[in-house]
Amino acid sequence: MFFRFILVNVFSFIKRFFAFNPTLYGAIVFLPLFTVLSPVISKKSLLFVILFTFILLITGNISSFGNFIMYFLLLLAIPMFKRVSFETLLSRSFWFFVVVSIYGLTQKAFGYSPIEKRWIQSGLSFASEREFLTDDIRPFSTFASMPEFTLFIAVYIFFFAIKKKYWLLLFSLLMLYIAGSRGVFVSTLVSYFFTFVWKRYTGGYLFLSFLTSCSLFLFLVFVFPILFSSADTGSRMLAYGTFNGRVELLAKVLENSSFADLFTGLNLSKMDLESTFDNLYFMLIAHFGIFGGLFFLFFFLKQKIDRKSFYFLSIFLGYGFYADMLFSYYLMFLFFFAIYSQSCLMDDRKALSLSSPNDGSLNKGLC
Repeated sequence: MFFRFILVNVFSFIKRFFAFNPTLYGAIVFLPLFTVLSPVISKKSLLFVILFTFILLITGNISSFGNFIMYFLLLLAIPMFKRVSFETLLSRSFWFFVVVSIYGLTQKAFGYSPIEKRWIQSGLSFASEREFLTDDIRPFSTFASMPEFTLFIAVYIFFFAIKKKYWLLLFSLLMLYIAGSRGVFVSTLVSYFFTFVWKRYTGGYLFLSFLTSCSLFLFLVFVFPILFSSADTGSRMLAYGTFNGRVELLAKVLENSSFADLFTGLNLSKMDLESTFDNLYFMLIAHFGIFGGLFFLFFFLKQKIDRKSFYFLSIFLGYGFYADMLFSYYLMFLFFFAIYSQSCLMDDRKALSLSSPNDGSLNKGLC
C-alpha cells in the first residue's frame, strides 16, 4: 500500500512531463486506477454499484456513469484500505510530506516550474491559464490540484495532533493555509475544532459539524460578498471569484427545476446541464433525487464513529458544499485511506498507552 499511496500523490507531477503530447497524456492519466486492484472486493459495494448504475439508467443520466467509475472502483476496494495501518503508512511517508511541503512553498515563493507552465498553457490542466499565472500563486505541489494538496496536509494535521508533535502540527496548519483550497481549509478547521478542541466526535456531533459547515457555506454565499465586495486583497482566501459563479449556477438550476424533479432526479441531458455543480449534495440530488442522494451518502458514512473517522468524515461532509469531490480519484483515494484504514491508537475516550512514554519518535504507538 505504501507504493500505491506515494504513486497516487505524485503521479500528477509525473504526467505533466507528457503535456507535449495530448494523446499520450490522455492515455497515461488512467494508470493510477490500477492502484485499487485487489484480489478481494466488497460484495456490499458491488450491489451498491449495480443499484446506482440502474438508477442512472432509468433517470436518463447514464451518460454520467463515467464520472462515477473511479468512486465505484474505490468502493469495491474497501477491503484493501481496511488492511492498512494509518499510523505506520504515514510514518513511512513522512519524508514525502516534507518534500511536497517544501515543493509547495517553492511554488508559492518562486512560481511554477517551466514544466508546470507548459502544462498549464497546454490546455490540459484542470483550470484555465488566466487562473494560474497571476500574482497570487496557488501551489499544488505534486498533486492533481489544490484541494488534493490541502487534504493531504489535513491528513498529516491529524497524524501530528494524535502524536503530539506540536511544532510539526503548527507547520502543517501554516501549510493548510498556504495550499489555498478554501473549501478544504474551512472544513478542516471545523473538523479540528470538534475533534481536538471540543473533543466531541460521536455521530450526533458529526451532524452538528455538518450544520456548522453548512452555516459557514451560507455565510460565504450571502454575507461574505457584502462584507468584502469592495475589499482590495491579494489573498485568494478572501477572494469571491469563481465561487460566485458556482452559486449562480445552482440558483439558476433550482429556478428551472420543479419540486418533483428534486425527488426523482434531474434529466441532465434534457435540461442541457453538465454533470458537475461544484456541490456534492446538489450533484447527488440532480442524479439520484433526494432519497437516492441520501442513501448514496449513507452507504459511505455508515460505520463506527471514532476520532479518526469523525475527523475525516467531517472534512468530507464540509467540503461537499464546495466541490463534486466524488469525481476526483486522487481526492477520494486520500479520503478512503484516511477513513477506512486501521488506527493503532485508541481515541481519548479509550486512552491506552501503546509505547514507552519516553519514546519521541514518529513511530511512537505503531501497530
